[in-house]
Amino acid sequence: MGKVRKAVLLAVSAVILVAVNGVARVSHAEDIPAVNPLSGDEAAIKKGRSWFRGVCAVCHGGRADGAGERGQGADLRKFNKGFRGFVETVKNGKATGRPLAMPAWGAVLKDEDIYQIGAYLETLAIEGAKWKEDLN
Repeated sequence: MGKVRKAVLLAVSAVILVAVNGVARVSHAEDIPAVNPLSGDEAAIKKGRSWFRGVCAVCHGGRADGAGERGQGADLRKFNKGFRGFVETVKNGKATGRPLAMPAWGAVLKDEDIYQIGAYLETLAIEGAKWKEDLN
C-alpha cells in the first residue's frame, strides 16, 4: 500500500473516530484571520502541498481540479468563499447532497496545517478565484 493511501486511510479513520465520539472543533468566523497569514510563504506552501496530496487529493484531485479518484471534490482552483470560508469548510465539513460529503477535518488538522494547505491552493488559483478576499 502506498504512502498516500496509508495517509488517507489514517485520516479517514481519524474522521470516523471523531464522528463516533462526537468530538469536533468548530470555529467562529471572528476567530479566523481574514486573509491567510501564511500566504506566499514558500515553506508553508511546500508543507501545504504535502498535506494536500496526502489528505485532500483523493477527492479534490492532484491538481485540485475536482478530478479525484472518487470524483467527489470541488474544483479548489476557483474557490470563491474567501479564506475564512475555506477554513470553516475544512474544519466543519460541508453537506453536499452526495454520498461522500466533505468531512469535518477540524479535529484532525491543526489551524496551521489548514493555513498551509490554503497557502498551497492559492498558488493554483485561476482568475476569478476569491482566496484572499474577506467576504464576511
